[in-house]
Amino acid sequence: MSKKRLELEGHIYYITTVIYNRLGILAAPSFILPVLDSLNFYRFKHRVKLLGYVIMPDHLHLLIWPYGASSISDFMRDFKKFTASRIVRQAEVENRQDLLVAFAQAGEETGRSENKVWQDSFWDKIIYTEKFLRQKLNYIHRNPIRAGLVDDLSDFPYSSYRNYVHDDQTLIEIDREWS
Repeated sequence: MSKKRLELEGHIYYITTVIYNRLGILAAPSFILPVLDSLNFYRFKHRVKLLGYVIMPDHLHLLIWPYGASSISDFMRDFKKFTASRIVRQAEVENRQDLLVAFAQAGEETGRSENKVWQDSFWDKIIYTEKFLRQKLNYIHRNPIRAGLVDDLSDFPYSSYRNYVHDDQTLIEIDREWS
């Protein structure tokens, strides 16, 4: 029996989702770009505002604000399903046998699919105040420094930090209407 997720209409969600077995596949641009592309597609399809994000090698954090009929669960289900197939396809194109074996083993372990890229489910917190939103946005943006990936936040391209500080919408646009 699966647990029912608490979803409150009109609220912002802080979401974390993790690559199965914490494989660091999201360190390579060829695997990150499909994630960004899918994030952009599904934010419009499911009508959610993207307020912040960071793509780390083995997980990602999102701040999203649904404004349509879709739920957070609908958004994450479709986003993870599509990005998983894109990541597997990219691994095939690059002949990354190590990843293809890991995805197939994960699929076999869980019995949920032929290949498995993401861990089941995701973690979410409902954002109730602007102060909490700013705390989570700061946490997201500081993640690459805490992980030792960069010394300066401006040097990490896969985060909304550059959108906010440098007005750099090159990789993906974010919604800033909340501020």
